Amino acid sequence: MTVGALVVTLDDPASLDPLIENLTAKLPEIARHINEADPITSLPAIASWREAYAAMSVKPSKFHSSIEALLRRVKKGDDISTGLQVVDLYNLISVIHGTPMGAYDLDKLPDGEFTLRLADPAIDRFEPLGGKAASFPLNENLVVYAAGSKILCWGINTRDSVNSCVDDQSRSIVFMSEATSGAMAGLPLTALSNLAELATAASGSGIVVNKVQIADQSCPQIKL
Repeated sequence: MTVGALVVTLDDPASLDPLIENLTAKLPEIARHINEADPITSLPAIASWREAYAAMSVKPSKFHSSIEALLRRVKKGDDISTGLQVVDLYNLISVIHGTPMGAYDLDKLPDGEFTLRLADPAIDRFEPLGGKAASFPLNENLVVYAAGSKILCWGINTRDSVNSCVDDQSRSIVFMSEATSGAMAGLPLTALSNLAELATAASGSGIVVNKVQIADQSCPQIKL
């Protein structure tokens, strides 16, 4: 695993609107590239995650990684906007770079700490955002983000929890990106660095951008 993190604080999520507008303009070009892949699962961005999900004892055709879900929507020409600027921003960066991205509200995290680890079905609890816990079964091979026994994201990046998701009141945010293969290991840094660069350019709008940090086997902890 390679995991990247970037902490950004902002006074007003609306300050991200110009960034979102500029990035949205790139979607038609990305859709053309995606449509050249047949099937879509042959794209490296999707194939590597399908292998990871199979290793987690999760059926890849039923549970899609966040990047597969997004690329499928872009391929169909669907609107991927959510009405939340923070989510729209990381979704666009995710699509552009072909890597999963997510975000957590730091103010909602117990002690500001969380861990990427294997699930413990005996004690872990998950309250999915926009879904039922029964729809997201736990197993001992499943990799999750968790704070104590509360799962913050199921299947690394498939579904967020109501306990840590960003909303329109979020101001202190950690953006995350992951890779599960050596061939894709550089993408979290690339994507988050691009996000940091764009947000820094808009820093006059009350945005403060920290340094991108990377955790992997040689450095398994990040201090946010």
